[in-house]
Amino acid sequence: MEIVKKKTYKENYLLKTGIPVFICFTLLAIILDHFKITDPSSRETRFNDINNVTDMIIGGVVIAPLFEELFFRGVFTGKKYLKYISYFGTAFLVIMQQSYFLIPLLILFIILFELKAKNNFQKYSFFINALLFSLMHYKFSDLLNVSSYPSIIGTAGLALVLIWLVLNVGLWSSILAHFIVNGTLICTTIIAYENSGRTLEKVETNDFVMTYQYVSLFENKSSTEFSQSKGIKASNTSVFIINKLVCPNTELKKMYFGKFNITIKRKQNSTKKLDCQTFHELLNKSKIAEE
Repeated sequence: MEIVKKKTYKENYLLKTGIPVFICFTLLAIILDHFKITDPSSRETRFNDINNVTDMIIGGVVIAPLFEELFFRGVFTGKKYLKYISYFGTAFLVIMQQSYFLIPLLILFIILFELKAKNNFQKYSFFINALLFSLMHYKFSDLLNVSSYPSIIGTAGLALVLIWLVLNVGLWSSILAHFIVNGTLICTTIIAYENSGRTLEKVETNDFVMTYQYVSLFENKSSTEFSQSKGIKASNTSVFIINKLVCPNTELKKMYFGKFNITIKRKQNSTKKLDCQTFHELLNKSKIAEE
């Protein structure tokens, strides 16, 4: 009788730690966001620039998982060429995103991984890699905001699970799992947005009136007209694009996900020019950042 050997999985503590951490802290982040207890992080506000939903889907569901797995988890495949791709790829991301605060963490990871044969250095390298992967999605300013930490910890938990998959199944499995996670998050967001209201809303200040209306993310033809004396007329456009015209030196601090028809007109009895402060005053009066 042929004896079938049961496959033994290694480093199972990664799975036992990663799954509950990912689920619990991700749910906590969702709850805090739902009740508007947290402030949006840079990871969220980058989705304000959503003028092309196809780019978001391809970038978030295909390109990001592929390269992030190569750069962060390729090192754990045992293949020398993938190790160096990981080292240089992660360093490249740090420089491109100007996340220089992560350089010490990257150096620490490389040292621990190269010394993995000694004591528990390999175990430590797993957790440092997971933290490095998570923090790569944020700016240093996010670390000063306590409300960012549930998402940071949850993402690190996911990274531990992905490392376990590479060690026990292969790099292809972590890429596939990353595809599924990102795809689920992005598709859920798009479906929820597409089913939101499309009513025309109005807000005003002493000098300007703004009307706005949500439009489908799949509307491709967009246009934006801006004049300080006349106002704004934008169709199928993100708030991010309008903000770049009116406030070229000011970043959006809130989440304005979606595409809109927005018209801002100066009142007849006013001579005030439309400036950045007035534009943000109108945005704050609207529900765009709340829904």
